[in-house]
Amino acid sequence: MSLFVPDKNLKDLVVSYLRSQERSISGLTKQLHQDGYAFHRLFVTGYLKSLADVGILREKDIPPAKVYTTSTHRDRNLYELVGERCRGASSDERAQTRLAIAVLQRLFRRPIFLRELRECGIAGTVDASLAPKDEREEARRAYAKMGLQIPTNEPAYLVDDRRNEVRDTIVSDLLVDRFGMSALVLDTKQTRLIER
Repeated sequence: MSLFVPDKNLKDLVVSYLRSQERSISGLTKQLHQDGYAFHRLFVTGYLKSLADVGILREKDIPPAKVYTTSTHRDRNLYELVGERCRGASSDERAQTRLAIAVLQRLFRRPIFLRELRECGIAGTVDASLAPKDEREEARRAYAKMGLQIPTNEPAYLVDDRRNEVRDTIVSDLLVDRFGMSALVLDTKQTRLIER
């Protein structure tokens, strides 16, 4: 599971921020503070250095700062793969966001939390319906059973669950790729939204 839980996986949160763009220590510290994680700059500095030492991040000196980016030598998680596929299907950020929600909603059969979209590399505003409170709370309880806490004010989103060939192709491709079964697929379709 790659959702951020402060005492479990700060690494995944840092990687999700750096996946979309390289950042300096102060830039990353500022982003963490904006999202409600008040880590001291010295702690962030040491943590980034440690992640670079084990090969998860790459460190570059761009005087007067050090800049960090993700290393290419690590496996991407499900959220990263979904984000990559959604960006490949459309150049429109709003369409990418809605598609990411649709794919995750189809996979998990529940509302999709904002942090999950951030894990996909979706950084902009979300143009989708907010999930009803009861459905959001039910999803939060499911996470709690796994030991993952989602704040009560964390928004969750839903899209209409109508027929969506691009969404279904992405879900299918993710499974086929993950299990190395592409040789069994007879036809391939390019997952691209029709630009209007």
